Amino acid sequence: MAGRLAGETQDSRGQRGYVLTLTPREQHIRRERATSNICTNQGLMALAAVTYLSLMGRQGLRRVAELCYHKAHFAAEKIDALDGFKVWNQGPFFHEFAVACPRPVAEINDILLDAGILGGFDLTPDFPQLKDHMLLAVTEMNSKPEIDDLVDMLEEAANA
Repeated sequence: MAGRLAGETQDSRGQRGYVLTLTPREQHIRRERATSNICTNQGLMALAAVTYLSLMGRQGLRRVAELCYHKAHFAAEKIDALDGFKVWNQGPFFHEFAVACPRPVAEINDILLDAGILGGFDLTPDFPQLKDHMLLAVTEMNSKPEIDDLVDMLEEAANA
């Protein structure tokens, strides 16, 4: 059935069987009679989050947060030092920060994408007062060489 998570199991006689998991009863009722809007994807995301948190533990989660914070601030400092770029955040930030760019964000993102780097979110359509600003996110998953590559490509994009 589309939109459902099916799991494989064995019954008490060792025969293979399939069970629906993470699906509320309402999913099997006609839409007009259902009383809930819970979907399988929400249950799957909740399960993934709980699994991640249980595997990380309190100290692991703290370490991930510290890595996000320090890597984001490292990237922001390096980008802010580039000619034409200015970190725009008006207060403290965790792992996302806005950057004023010397040219349209779409052009910069095209150059970054050609280098295999996913660029920032163009803030211009949603915030016209932030024309040519991008939102960048740096997490624990970004290595120092990847951040250095981003900074190098941003410098190249500014001069292209």
